[in-house]
Amino acid sequence: MSMFEGGGKLFPEDVGKDFKPHQVKERIVSDISMHGKAVKLLIRHRRYRCPECDATFYEMLDSVDRGGKVTKRLVEHIMRMALKKPFTHIADEYGISHTTVRRYFEEYVASEESNRILVAPRVLGIDEAHLNKTMRGVFTDNENNMILEITADNLKRTVKETIQRMEGWQNIEIATIDMWTGYKYAVKELVPNAFVVIDKFHVVKYANGALDSIRIAIKKGLSKQEQHILTRDRYVLLKNKEDLKPEEIAKRDYWFKHFPMLAKAYWLKEDVRDIYNLSADRKEAFQRFYKWEQSIPTEFKQFKEIQKTFNNFKQEIFNYFLHPFTNAYTESVNNIIKSVEKAGKGYSYDVLRAKVLYGTRATVRKPKFDKDMSFERFDNIHYRPDGSMEPIYIDGDEPQLVTVGTDITALSELFERGEF
Repeated sequence: MSMFEGGGKLFPEDVGKDFKPHQVKERIVSDISMHGKAVKLLIRHRRYRCPECDATFYEMLDSVDRGGKVTKRLVEHIMRMALKKPFTHIADEYGISHTTVRRYFEEYVASEESNRILVAPRVLGIDEAHLNKTMRGVFTDNENNMILEITADNLKRTVKETIQRMEGWQNIEIATIDMWTGYKYAVKELVPNAFVVIDKFHVVKYANGALDSIRIAIKKGLSKQEQHILTRDRYVLLKNKEDLKPEEIAKRDYWFKHFPMLAKAYWLKEDVRDIYNLSADRKEAFQRFYKWEQSIPTEFKQFKEIQKTFNNFKQEIFNYFLHPFTNAYTESVNNIIKSVEKAGKGYSYDVLRAKVLYGTRATVRKPKFDKDMSFERFDNIHYRPDGSMEPIYIDGDEPQLVTVGTDITALSELFERGEF
């Protein structure tokens, strides 16, 4: 049975009718490049005349896209390449417009989106990444190290909408966030019983920032000769004390003899780290925090400011000692996203998001089984020669392949190998 453009299979009443050839038109169609050379197919496209209505029509070409200028396999190839290359580069390579490439890209992303399922994790990570001069929301499964979503912004309403799109969002038990009130209240309003945990690395980051501000202020007030003594001071002072080499410890202690205020600021930073590293439980952590507050000199406004911030989030900060989860993997995702943005100048937010979520082998896909799906009886299952079972699906009941997330570890490895 023939296939005709715009119609598909013939209607039953048209079967057996004599559709006479009307003319043959030569059509040039682009195909996938071979060995770096453009490939063009010359197709003799037949046109027929209907014996009943006298109208003419072309036969349908199964391998050619509906626009008639490229093959379907080239469309699939372009869809994949659009996640890796700028649209204009692909357009130049295949002699098509960049708007056509974008259309194929958008069709691919729309298809992936329709098959994608967001499942709420037990431990949800919420953070942000600065892309295209805008703060974007990044959502992760912190227990299984999976990227779940990247949103156009990180506003409170967007955070709430994203969480509510997740299946089973009411069952979120823990959310790890930084010290932005929008994240905190978005989670609390939706899942009031969830434990909100402030990421400890953000707490330490604040302490590092306060130390660095004091270091800069002290250094500015020194003579050039004294400033010369503080060579590579930022690198040494912001390094964890247990990671310092013997020569760095000697240099640090020498500085502290000459600049005692620098020593006070340094040990305030390390005392914040010790709250996490040395506290046996939540009670001891609270005690160490109280002693840390009392030890801040009045003139250290930088530490006084972060003291207020810490107190505003005290409950969430010390929830860490009940549920020790962090946003470490979420932070690594942010670094990868920023590197991708830098490598692909001109990538829009949509392309960056699609590239991370759908464009790599780090994307995890799992079958979705419908609860009403029918299954074959076990005594009718087919066994392969090696003894393994081969599933038998009933027509129309095959499981749908859905995207459930992107593995952070695999994504990082792909990027390091240059395969991203």
